[in-house]
Amino acid sequence: MRRPYLIAAALFATTALAAVLWLGARDTGPGTDDPAGILLPEKAVGPLVDLPLPSGSGTVLPMGDPDQAFSADGLKSIRDFATASNSKALLVWHAGALQLEIYAPGVQAGDMLDGTGLVPGLMTLLTGLAQRDGVVPGLETGIAAWLPEWAGDDRGRVTLRQLLEGTSGLDAPEAPPGPDAIAWTLSARLVAEPGSRFEPHGVEMQVLGIVLARAAGVPVADYLSERLWRPLGARPGLLAAGSGDGAAYLQCCVRATARDWLRPGLLLLEGGMAGNTALVPAPWLDQMQRPIPHSRHDGLRTRMAWPFEAKNGNGARKPFTDGDTIFWSGEDGARLYVSRGRELVILRLGPAAADWDELALPNLVSKALITPPAEFRSVNGLSVRRARDLNGKIDMPPIVKPPAVPKVTVEPLAPLEGEAAASPPP
Repeated sequence: MRRPYLIAAALFATTALAAVLWLGARDTGPGTDDPAGILLPEKAVGPLVDLPLPSGSGTVLPMGDPDQAFSADGLKSIRDFATASNSKALLVWHAGALQLEIYAPGVQAGDMLDGTGLVPGLMTLLTGLAQRDGVVPGLETGIAAWLPEWAGDDRGRVTLRQLLEGTSGLDAPEAPPGPDAIAWTLSARLVAEPGSRFEPHGVEMQVLGIVLARAAGVPVADYLSERLWRPLGARPGLLAAGSGDGAAYLQCCVRATARDWLRPGLLLLEGGMAGNTALVPAPWLDQMQRPIPHSRHDGLRTRMAWPFEAKNGNGARKPFTDGDTIFWSGEDGARLYVSRGRELVILRLGPAAADWDELALPNLVSKALITPPAEFRSVNGLSVRRARDLNGKIDMPPIVKPPAVPKVTVEPLAPLEGEAAASPPP
């Protein structure tokens, strides 16, 4: 089991409950409209406040006709699935257009929906851009380079790679999120030797947000906006922030429209291209999709559908129909599935569903499609008349005996010289 990301429901149920309720409220007073048309209160309320994720007016997504893309039975099955799983939004992009949008009763396409579970993937893309631009050096750099508060501290030995892999050994602060987001984040505990434990955690994204903000010299919301969110063509979003320091809380309550949450999937589908712009380097995307030593199904905040394993796999009980599927998953119920071979992106937003089977939705959608598999295209976009692996024309080769995952032992912090044991820092 993957350790849940820090979606702080329990934490917010204490001192921050009122703030979380407020984050979903809308003020009807005059003069409170932001550029996205979202109504914001004029005064800070509670320990958390809304922080805009700035952007422009956004780009329009081309729309398709679901009756032309799906069989009648398949379309009904997808709608039934959305209802049964209590999904707030279910979107399907296929063959160059948004073919299907399903919203829960009372939810509209322009509503801001929580997609916090997809933020680790966004932050990983942003880290790739920061490395390409020279804002941060290699991934093996210890984070004490940007966090002098942790200099000489075991936590400062955590590397950028370990934050992205989910192997930092960091755990959540004991206190609930408060008005000083930076101080709260830096009170995170180190409970295992960095690199020895695979438990992706939301607090790692909190730390990464501070690192990137300090490295770039701008707030992380502005850096995310200028380098990734705006170039994707997304409209403004909302983040939770500490009311005292205005720093973002990335582990909770990040909101945008469903169509904008779909856009990172289009970036993955197009190999890092946003329209005609090469936004994210292809080698970085390859690294994101390369299995880490702790798990053959997990890359840098990205999960892989293949190979299939009934136990200790990727959460699927049977093989994926499209074996090249990669996906982002959050404990909040958010899902983003991408198959380049099938020209398919699936977004699901809504509360976490009990007994979720990772293959259920992508397989249902793939089998409901009545369009032919995509024809292989070369790097320059020209059609090539040959079958492409993973696009439905050639079956994936079976794995009779998957290679073993390297054994990793969770190590406690090394004791200091002359001491019996080292206790986690406060």
